[in-house]
Amino acid sequence: MNRPWFVLIFLAFAPFALANFDKSDLNGDGIVDQQDLEIFASLHFEEDFDSIDWCAFYESSMLNEKYFRRVVGDRIDYYESLMSYIAAAYGCDVIVPGGDKSDLNGDGTVDLADLEIFSATYLERNWETVDWCVFHSATIAGLDFEGKSTKFYLNNFVDLLDFIEQHFACGAPPPPPSKILLENTPLDIARIAAAPPAVGGFYVTDPRIGSLFIYDEFLMPKAEIKGLKFPLGVAVDTQGRVLVGNDGRKNVEVYDPTNGDLLAVIGQGLIAMPNAITVDEAGYIYVTDSRKNNIKVFDPAYNLVKTIGRAGEGFDELSFPTSAKIVTHSVGGVAGVRELFVADTGNLRVQVFDLDGNWKRTITFAGTPDSDCTGWGWARVCATPGLPPFTRVKSVDFDLQGRLHVVDSFVASVTMFDPETGEFLGYYGEEGTGSGFLTVPRDMLITSAGNPVVIAGEGGRLEMYAPPQ
Repeated sequence: MNRPWFVLIFLAFAPFALANFDKSDLNGDGIVDQQDLEIFASLHFEEDFDSIDWCAFYESSMLNEKYFRRVVGDRIDYYESLMSYIAAAYGCDVIVPGGDKSDLNGDGTVDLADLEIFSATYLERNWETVDWCVFHSATIAGLDFEGKSTKFYLNNFVDLLDFIEQHFACGAPPPPPSKILLENTPLDIARIAAAPPAVGGFYVTDPRIGSLFIYDEFLMPKAEIKGLKFPLGVAVDTQGRVLVGNDGRKNVEVYDPTNGDLLAVIGQGLIAMPNAITVDEAGYIYVTDSRKNNIKVFDPAYNLVKTIGRAGEGFDELSFPTSAKIVTHSVGGVAGVRELFVADTGNLRVQVFDLDGNWKRTITFAGTPDSDCTGWGWARVCATPGLPPFTRVKSVDFDLQGRLHVVDSFVASVTMFDPETGEFLGYYGEEGTGSGFLTVPRDMLITSAGNPVVIAGEGGRLEMYAPPQ
């Protein structure tokens, strides 16, 4: 092939220098010239060197890197000196790739869809496996990324690099340490509440550790609000905030469960022992105050509006109540009746009040026939199979069928009753350690799916049961 005399003179006096990453010097003599192009042709073209239209190859490659990759099987920026040699040697019109290549799908915006295409095409990786901030910093600094030059990306993907920086917050200061980072292992959990359905999981208090633990839906602790003082009762208000009864500070504290921020304090100077908390659908907060032998009711603005119960052993009195729950059900054939059920621990019974504080009835339990539970003290089981009478009633809740569930820490089972008549309906759970068993159960709740979740009374263990029949 005849070449113009000025091109030959140019080549004689101006051999192409190599960048450090460039593969153009195929014969390793330190310059890029016709010998390298001949080697290049023999490696990648199945036709004679002189029959190749090098300007067409140059133009197609510079305008579409995918074309170059299909021919050569490598990236065009690795042959920058060779492409410059072709343009000069054959008098090709020098092509500067036009515009930014970032909008790879041509939809007018640079976003995650373009990043996916970029990663698959240029990095040959699934985009989710790439540390994009490392890629971004290497490209901006002109350094290699995973052993490969980033110069081509810096020159041709400016908008995509901007997107990466913003989307992945590259270069942003690290977020402050999370105040709810899990640091401790639950040792002695006392009370439980269900997180809102959109969040999932459970909140439990541990007075021994002094923390509120956040458990996931698989009953495993995942976060922790620390700095509490002998926390007991726990509930979730109508806005998804967590209410924690601090026995050590004689109040109820309101926390944001997403970051552990303290939002408000309720009942300071009014509460002696906030053993349990429940919230009704209107946002009223019912605090079971065990030392004051009553239930204190606060409105959604945290004002004390009433007190239910008083100390004593009478039909309408309480002795060290430990839990209360509200249910709307049918009573005496009247639907939609709202009642407050209280675990009246010191009087060995469950007391029922209306929401104005008027006593309605009492539920007691004499145990199942033929059970022998004498002489066992703090025993979990009876000498003869069966269930003992109410001894240390700790918690109550209601299932989807409206049945009353009662936790008695003297019994390693949860008993079920008709909430209107007090008729015994059955039980579940049995004494033992490890998965599936209870020791000294302390509290329980029924999930929205009908599953009972019981604090087993052994460290930080929760037990979830199938909905009882």
